[in-house]
Amino acid sequence: MTPADLIERHVEAVLARIRADAQLSDDVFEGDVTGDPERYVNVWHDTGFFEPRSILGEHQDVDITFTIHSVGDNRWQATWVDGRVLAALNDVVLEVPGRRCWKLQPAGSQPVQKDDDVQPVKFFAVRRFVLHSTPKETP
Repeated sequence: MTPADLIERHVEAVLARIRADAQLSDDVFEGDVTGDPERYVNVWHDTGFFEPRSILGEHQDVDITFTIHSVGDNRWQATWVDGRVLAALNDVVLEVPGRRCWKLQPAGSQPVQKDDDVQPVKFFAVRRFVLHSTPKETP
């Protein structure tokens, strides 16, 4: 499996977890937002930080940081979306094929901000999580 495939599996697990919320399921994006949703979640991620687990470097631990924007037409709507994201991701262990995942770790948040660069104006909250995983041990 390539590093890109490995990252994609983790990203899909996070997206699926947020989309499991029926009130957000159609409005969760990875980078590009399509249509003109009133409220939505946009999930960004890094390309992972890889560490060898042994002196031979044969197994890889990986940390992936997710930066999640919860967007709405007003600050309370953005706050509501952010609350749904927090409820979906806080204190959970995701399933990634071939990997053993730790609980998602909160890695900070920012106050709701106004985005004047788009029309109509939107408001957004930013929350970060780190997902750590190791290869599943084979018996």
